Amino acid sequence: MYNTVQDCLYGKRKRPVAGIVLNVIIGFFIVVLVAEFIFGLNYAGIYVVNVSMTPTVNGANIVDYTEDGRPIADDAGDYIYIRKGAKPSYGDIVVVYRENVKDNIIKRAVAFEGDRVKFVEGYLYVNGELVEESYISDEFRTSPGHMYYNYPRGGGEHTVGKNAVFLLGDNRNHSDDSRKYGDYPMSSVIGVVPGWSLTIKGFTTAVHKFFYFTISGRNTTVSA
Repeated sequence: MYNTVQDCLYGKRKRPVAGIVLNVIIGFFIVVLVAEFIFGLNYAGIYVVNVSMTPTVNGANIVDYTEDGRPIADDAGDYIYIRKGAKPSYGDIVVVYRENVKDNIIKRAVAFEGDRVKFVEGYLYVNGELVEESYISDEFRTSPGHMYYNYPRGGGEHTVGKNAVFLLGDNRNHSDDSRKYGDYPMSSVIGVVPGWSLTIKGFTTAVHKFFYFTISGRNTTVSA
């Protein structure tokens, strides 16, 4: 029997602390799982290999290859995210699937259908205007003597084809990109790297390395 009304009400409200804590923990994990599911629908993680996007994104070194030809890399690269299916704009970093060699590359989109592209003494011009590429220091621009110091090599301008994108690496002296292989179909763009992913890449890379000590080609983007 309860001695007072207060005792009665308190008795009805009283719940074991362990049960409350357990419910909070379960609720937390449900929220995390739902958030991760939604995030996974829109974003994909990639581990960057090779140096063509240095200094914007650091690339790992290839140390071996799997039997099916995928690269096995060390842990020197950055782990970043892409927004799947996003349409790129000028200056966006994109991931492109190369059907002919069955791999992905990460580059920067600098021009689109109908744009005119040229390099003059290592500097990029699009439609006759110098592009202010604040993300590239002089150290990473195309150097004198490089085969693409002036592009096209025969002079003039390159016009980007229909439904295509012109891609460049930020490390211009060490990037095989549209200057060598030509335009890439817009349909081959599988995602765009959002700015926030570059901002927190130090954190996401550290987490990735903590859980994955060996990178064996899965979710790997080769920056060729």
